[in-house]
Amino acid sequence: MGINDVKMIGVGKDEYNSSLSGMIDQNILPWVEDIEGQGYPVWEDYNAVQRSTYFLDRQGELIYQFNITTLDPDSENDYSYFINLILDYRSDNGPGVLRVTEDYTLIQDAIDNANDGDLILVEPGIYTEQINFLDKNISLVALPYSGYDDNVVGSVILDGGEQGPVVTINNGQDQSSILLGFQIQNGNNQNYGGGILIENSSPTIDRNNITNNAAGSCGGGGGGIAILGSSYPHIFGNQIYNNYVSGDCDCICYFGGGVYVDSIALPIVGGSFSIGNILYDNDADIGNDLFRHTSSNSINLTQIYAHHNFFQECPPDSFDVYPLDDWDLSNCHDIENVNSDPIIPSTSFHLSPIYPNPFNPIATIPISILEPGFIDVSVHNVKGKLVESWNTFLDLGNHTFIWNAKGLPSGIYFIKVKSKQSYASQKAILLK
Repeated sequence: MGINDVKMIGVGKDEYNSSLSGMIDQNILPWVEDIEGQGYPVWEDYNAVQRSTYFLDRQGELIYQFNITTLDPDSENDYSYFINLILDYRSDNGPGVLRVTEDYTLIQDAIDNANDGDLILVEPGIYTEQINFLDKNISLVALPYSGYDDNVVGSVILDGGEQGPVVTINNGQDQSSILLGFQIQNGNNQNYGGGILIENSSPTIDRNNITNNAAGSCGGGGGGIAILGSSYPHIFGNQIYNNYVSGDCDCICYFGGGVYVDSIALPIVGGSFSIGNILYDNDADIGNDLFRHTSSNSINLTQIYAHHNFFQECPPDSFDVYPLDDWDLSNCHDIENVNSDPIIPSTSFHLSPIYPNPFNPIATIPISILEPGFIDVSVHNVKGKLVESWNTFLDLGNHTFIWNAKGLPSGIYFIKVKSKQSYASQKAILLK
């Protein structure tokens, strides 16, 4: 059982009228008519008045009642009060509700103490820890995403601190395990899955921002998400951007900057317009946004169902999605054509192509600053060793950094640019 166990049923004393149509037609509030000819039995039995609200247990017995006239539906505090009241009574006769930070300071502590089916609600804040679902089917939900405001994704941040995957789900979980409404950032795994690592499990990853995560050492995949083994997860409504795969070795062995899927796993990625994922500005040698591993034994693989996802160009090319034949990308969308509203979060800078490339020994790194702030620019060799860096405050406008690689050996170098909000990287080749 999950958060959807909570049901509300409206009972109307009078016959159906047009003022109810919006709620009923959109399935917001199931409605039952209490019939006058039968003496209004529901209202009579419960001694109801207008806007009475009742809580029944699973056997239909009344456990609590109050009147909601004083609650303002446009008030965040009133909404949160009502939702938490529902959850409190739900947990009295069913799976538990654990709260971070009210009950536990750390999310992992809440998971450690949870049972199958429990709901963990996380308050806004930055949580620097690595989360593991252990062997539990649970719902881990950002509290603001309980329904009051869909635009608050990003106020509950899971930060991996570059110490490993931010979230690991690898113990046989099914789709009732839910990860909903978080910003997942700064994960780093030397192999697979910087942001989220899913292995032999089938959770639901729903409406998260997955950004600024990395994977890879001497090979690797899935800067944002890696899906391995006998896994059949649902990946719905996420924004997956600015994730990358790179490492120490001079090889074409870094796959799936956004999402990596091995030859066994079969996820569902998107599905309808309302639950399509948004993928952009991810980086890897092959498959910047989506990558699926194939082998000589996987000729007859079933295509991965990936309808109604959003790309910078629709249909995407083989640089962004690889191999194209292994992904069913029907009904994809261009990001800029979704309504008239910007979907891509604002970035603080734009990294233009480094020139010349290849170079010897001077390279120019052009950066356009869209929001004033501190910028960190670093250059690493293929072994990950830092060879040059700049950290400075930049105003709006165009800027250049001049890198003199005199004294360094020929080879591939990685230029990485970071700000508080954004990340970008490029490769440059030094030829002497």
